[in-house]
Amino acid sequence: MNPRLLTAAAALSLSACSQAAPPLSNVASLESSGAGTPSTTVTTPSDGEQPRLRMDMTEGDKQRLYDAHTACLAEKDPNATGTGAGPTDMSGTRQRYNDEAWKACAKKWPLPPWEMDSGNPTFKDNWHKNVQCLNSRGVKVIETEPGSWTYDGVQTLPEDQRLKIEKDCEQDVFGGGRK
Repeated sequence: MNPRLLTAAAALSLSACSQAAPPLSNVASLESSGAGTPSTTVTTPSDGEQPRLRMDMTEGDKQRLYDAHTACLAEKDPNATGTGAGPTDMSGTRQRYNDEAWKACAKKWPLPPWEMDSGNPTFKDNWHKNVQCLNSRGVKVIETEPGSWTYDGVQTLPEDQRLKIEKDCEQDVFGGGRK
């Protein structure tokens, strides 16, 4: 499975209890850059609010939200005393944080975009449409469950082309971010 989808799947599994669209204060806002072209900026959620990714966020903006979660983990468990899986730091070393740190920092983990949140009532149908879109454009996949798919045999399209098709289908089906 595509690493981006694994990250999305992890985010989706963490958001399974989420049922309502987020308040606007904890999502990125679009501001004009002066030339009529919107630029994405990340707003900081207030205390107690969990940040939410947006379909139109840049990779850098997304990374800043994930970095805030990792910084929280490092603050709560500076010696990385845990034994489970954890994020990789800048040197490539896997950091393993204790359960208490994970629990304390859970509200820092970014929720998926509302359009791709399993709590969204339209998500299941839209995910199915996304899989159909991928197949119609030559990326042969099998839907394993809403929010997940696997390749159907050997892929003939180059990886960069498959990634572009994945992004295009997500934007076409779920909306947001098309420029």
